[in-house]
Amino acid sequence: MNIVEISFVVKMMGELLHYVPVTLALAVSSLLLAMVIGIAGSILEKRGPYWLRRGIALYVLLGRAIPTMIMLYLVYFGLPLFLLAIKEEYGLTIIGMEKVPSFMLAMLALTLHTGAYLIKVFESAFLSVDKGQMEAGVATGLSVWQTYRQIVFPQAFLYAIPLLANQFLGLIKGTSIVFVISVVEILGAAKVACAESYRYLETYLAAALIYWAFSIVFEYLFAWAERYWGTYRRGRAQLC
Repeated sequence: MNIVEISFVVKMMGELLHYVPVTLALAVSSLLLAMVIGIAGSILEKRGPYWLRRGIALYVLLGRAIPTMIMLYLVYFGLPLFLLAIKEEYGLTIIGMEKVPSFMLAMLALTLHTGAYLIKVFESAFLSVDKGQMEAGVATGLSVWQTYRQIVFPQAFLYAIPLLANQFLGLIKGTSIVFVISVVEILGAAKVACAESYRYLETYLAAALIYWAFSIVFEYLFAWAERYWGTYRRGRAQLC
């Protein structure tokens, strides 16, 4: 008696691959938006006004303390109530929540959760760059923001790549929870397939193999990006 029917696993992998774009779109878009939060937040937490620095510190504390599932529920159920309260209080309709797809709410929740971690990632990356680089840039007449953009960030990004890889792989696995708000990705499709076929082991094994393949591919991609960025930075330094 075969415990696992390989042919069924292969068949299910073929079906689940149709939902790969949803998983990748969620993970990539959430990471890119979280990087914006991370870069801006790490700079403003150091150089912003006091009230903003305290606000960012609170966001980081809460964002890293709240589980992803709870963050997803807070956005999915809390955002409509917040917008409804604004409408009732001020008579202002910002957006009709019935028109917002669940995919966008899932992306927002994953972005907020990941952004809290990336603030600390980029904060560490910026600290890895010698502070003399900032002083030298300002001394040559560049503004603080120009110095960050042209001198500090390109060097800090190299230090951040390995941690970004970890966060991205975590995001890919984190997308598996969005099925609870009706966004069907790889694991959500596997659950639907299980309800139809009752072949739980083979179906979840197929999903696990896809996630495993994701991890291998993106680990190699991030390792290549780290080598490429390091070579690029060294080449730029030699030209200067």
